[in-house]
Formats: sequence, C-alpha cells, structure tokens
Amino acid sequence: MKALNFPSGFPVRCCLSLLLAAASILHGAEPAELLPTDSRRWSRAGDAVVLTDFAKAEPATALITGKREKGKWKVIPFATAEWKGMALSAYGGTAPPVVRLPLVARGWHAVYIGLSTTSGGFNIGGNGIKVRLSDEPVFKRMANNLALLENRRAVIQECYLTVAELNGQSVEVAPLPGLPTTICYVKLVPLTDAEVQARKSKSASSSTRTSIATFDGHSWIWPFRPTTAAELAEEFRGFEDTDIGKWWFQVTGADLVCYPSKVGTYPGEGTTDFPTGAYATYTRSLEALFKKGINPLKVAREAARAQGAEFHVMLRPAGWVGSMPYEETFNSKFYYAHPEWRCVDRDGTPTFYMSYAVPEVRRHLLEIFRETLALQPEGVGFLFNRGMPLMLWEDAFCKRFKTMHNADAREVAEDDPRILATRAAIMTEFMTEVRALLDDTARSQGRKVPYKISLGTFAKENDNQKWGLDLPVWIQRGLVDELAVAWFAYHTSFAQPDMAYYRRITKGTKTRAYPMVIAWKTGKPKGLCQKVAAYHAAGDPGVAIWDPQVQKGWPEGSPGNVFDVLGRLGHRDDMLRWAKNGVPLPLTIPLTRLGDNYFSRWFPNTGF
Repeated sequence: MKALNFPSGFPVRCCLSLLLAAASILHGAEPAELLPTDSRRWSRAGDAVVLTDFAKAEPATALITGKREKGKWKVIPFATAEWKGMALSAYGGTAPPVVRLPLVARGWHAVYIGLSTTSGGFNIGGNGIKVRLSDEPVFKRMANNLALLENRRAVIQECYLTVAELNGQSVEVAPLPGLPTTICYVKLVPLTDAEVQARKSKSASSSTRTSIATFDGHSWIWPFRPTTAAELAEEFRGFEDTDIGKWWFQVTGADLVCYPSKVGTYPGEGTTDFPTGAYATYTRSLEALFKKGINPLKVAREAARAQGAEFHVMLRPAGWVGSMPYEETFNSKFYYAHPEWRCVDRDGTPTFYMSYAVPEVRRHLLEIFRETLALQPEGVGFLFNRGMPLMLWEDAFCKRFKTMHNADAREVAEDDPRILATRAAIMTEFMTEVRALLDDTARSQGRKVPYKISLGTFAKENDNQKWGLDLPVWIQRGLVDELAVAWFAYHTSFAQPDMAYYRRITKGTKTRAYPMVIAWKTGKPKGLCQKVAAYHAAGDPGVAIWDPQVQKGWPEGSPGNVFDVLGRLGHRDDMLRWAKNGVPLPLTIPLTRLGDNYFSRWFPNTGF
C-alpha cells in the first residue's frame, strides 16, 4: 500500500491490517470475514494509494491552521501506527464550504474515506460528513459509528464511497449540518480488469433485491436544510447496489405533504412560531425549495427511477394534526376546516382524527393520490401502523351502523362483532374507491402496467379485524398487492408479526406479505440476522425496513453502520452466516495522535 502526501519527515509503513491478516494465516487462524465493500477485498488492495495530506485541499482560503474560525476547516495533524498526515476538522456549527482534494490516480479504482471518531471530550460524540467525486452530482453522507477505545482513544473508520474510472477528478468534502467531523484520508484501490467487468455487468434486477424501504417524508429534510434538488437526493445516495428494490415514500402525513399541493397542506404552512428550531427548519426548507420550483416528491420519484427501484406514494392515514406544541406544525387545513367530520369517542369526546366513515374525508385523500399519480409511481398505499383510529362513534359511523344492524352503536360493546363488521365494510368500500381511481388513471395515462396498492398492516389477525382491515377480502378482490407487517402500532397488540397468519391468507394469491424491521430499533446485529434468516427460511418474499439511512450507526451501540446489514437483507447466504458467526466489522484504525492529543493511558479532560 502506497501512502502519499505525507508531510516531510513522516515515516511510511505497510498497512497494519494486511500485516495482521498475514500473521493470522501464518499461525493457522481463519481470517475474519470482511464486509462486501471492505477495501481489503479487492485483489490489488496492497497497491492502494492513500492520500493523507488534506492541507493540500482547495481552496486554500477555506483552511486554517491556527485558531478555529467560523466558515473554515481547521487543518490538524493526525497519526496512526501506519500513517501520519494532516486531517480536516470542523465543529457542528462551523459551516465551512466545500473543499476538494485532487486525485493522483488514473483508471478504475474503489474510493474510500477515512473518518475519525469525534470525541465529546469524555465519550463519543456524533459526527458526519458529505463526500463525492467532483464529476458526481450528489454527495454521499457518511459517519464514523465506532466507539472510542480504551483510555478514550479515537479511531478511524474506513467508509466506502464509490467505484469509478479516475481521470483527473477531485474528492469533494462538505459538512453535514449540525455535526462535527474529522476526515483523515482518501484511499484509492486499483481494480483488475476482471473486477471492472464484474462491476459493469452487475445487474440492477438481482434476485436478491427483495427488500422494501420506507421514507417518512420529514427526516430527509429538517436535519439537512436542503436548498437544491441535488441536496434532496443525498438521502438516497448509497441505496444503489443494495437489496432495496422498492421505496415506500411517505408524503409526511394523511394530507400533510412535502410537495407543492393544491389539495393538501405542507407542515407548518402559515406558521410563524414553532415549538423548536428543527420544525421551523423543515418548513422553511420546503418553502425555499418550492420558491425555486423544486418538487421534493418528484426528486424522490426520479431518484428511485434512476436506481431501478419501484416507487410507491404512501400516506399515514391518521396524520392530520398534532396536539400542543405541534398544533401549528402539523396543521392540516382540511382538518381545521371540518370539525364536523372528526372522530368522536362513544361518550362524545372529540379526537385529533378524521373519520373515514365520512365520504368527503375519503374523497379528499383520493384527491391527494390523484395529484401524486401525475408522477406515475408504481403504486400508492397506506401505512396503517401510522395510525389508528380511522373511525369511532361519530354520527357518520353510527348512521352506517344503524343502517347495517338496526341498532345504536353507542349502546353495544366496543368489541361487538357488528362494530368490527361496520368498520370493515367502510374500509373495504374505501379500498374499492382507491382501486377504481388507480385503474381509471392508468387507463387515461395509457399505462400498460396497473398501479399497485401497498399497505403497512398490523401484527395479528385480531389487530386488523379491530380496525376494519379485512385483508382476506381485500386480497380476494385484488385490493392489495403488497403488505408490510408492522408490530409497532399504537392501539394494537404490539406483538411480533404473526407471519404464519399472513402466509396463510396470501398463499396461492398474487399478494405478497413482508415482515417489517425498524432501522432505528434493530437489536444487536447478530440477532437481526437471525430474525431475517428465519423469515427467509419460512418462505417470506423479503423484508421491509422502516426508515433506513445510510450514515446511521447501530441503535443499540454495536460498532459500524447498520446499513451495511440492512442493505443486504436479500442475501440469504450472508444472513445465515452472519446469524451464526456475527456481522463483520468495518476497517478500524486506532489513532496515536489527533491534534495535540497523543493518545496514551494518561487521557485528558480529567480535571473538569
């Protein structure tokens, strides 16, 4: 491995990781498995070029070597057992500009970034960065998700960027809003002709591309303050070449939407006083994008198309408004204009929900779908796990109950089978209306492929029955194509998915049922793989993932990036092996120096 751009007098050593691997082979030990994107997997890993001198980043006016300044990267020395160099450092509020480091290599290479942990002084602190090649339109978000070592020693995590043919590009680096970062090196691994051909021939329609990812329509905007379409598209950089073949993209709520709408309301529309700065940032970001003529939903749809992924527009059926302090942040104009159509408890207590027993409410949501169908997604649907109730004992429901059963809904038990039957009749009617809209629109657009209906549903049969989700009937009538089973739904059992039930009701039909895992509540890596391997063994078609993001760490603190596993859930052999042996770790390099801190047993900050 060649290390370039060291400051004068700094020693150059062979890669410690390669020496350790060689030592394990000499001693007869089985070498540890590497992640599929690990730089040590390439045939010519030993010929890698490592650029460690970010003091050469351009423009020089964006760098500083003395006291930190707002808007500038601080150049700081770093050292490991292998390398010495000059890193770039910025705090969460520094807001430095984009800088670039010219690349010296030519030809096909795999490109990696070395990111240091960012200490909070006493323990680990969050960190992140955005990186791209200069000829790429979209940055990739990265983070070091490792813990500090003993005695608070910082470490470098190596992060995969891309495979590309280098012909004079630079690596461009930008901060992630609100997060500190320290970037130490760029590694360029030359590829063999066989590796290049394998890369070029890789099919986007791989049989492993069986996962569904949801996107919540909110958290891809407010932390990142996007002002351009390219900045919006950063949310999806890194999903390419993964097993995620379907995107269920939520507009944000029911008629609360993240695009310029003639029907719905964007969250915070007309609001001047927000409960926190984050919610103000979300609304102001949308307004800035709209003013530029940018439709965020269209950006997401086009990103999915570019990656060959299906795109489904999803609503959160109970997402209308919020209680204080969110009453002007989640603020559906339709909800506030029609108090007479809200759900009412059996004792007359009003709620924060709109009633699907009211035809006008259903028609309003159909208009949201009609508006989004102009983008020609592959499907639309509802994530019913966000949430219940859809109807209670308001007049519209009671009148329907009276018509069906000649009784007063307020006088029977809450779990009376007639209550459940009435809810089911209303929801089946609504799903029939959705299907009619989709089929009519497909005909008018000249589509040869019908639109799909996708649903997030509840863990158990009783949960679905309680809220009117008559899935066997919907499947029989062609009112649902794909189901993702969520256990995390309020006013339900909160039990793990009863996939045996879902396999039974979908057997022999075209409807597919996917168990769902939560990206920010996975459990330990090995346990996640065991769960997914069991789903595969039982014959489930794939796994749905609730809101994954490429830069996130394991929620329970395991080292590395959770997306390294979430992006490969369709690789059954990997899941089986990792379920048994554990998940491989990213390349980790301990630091011996970072700035003025020479790491030792005498760690600093003990006097405060």
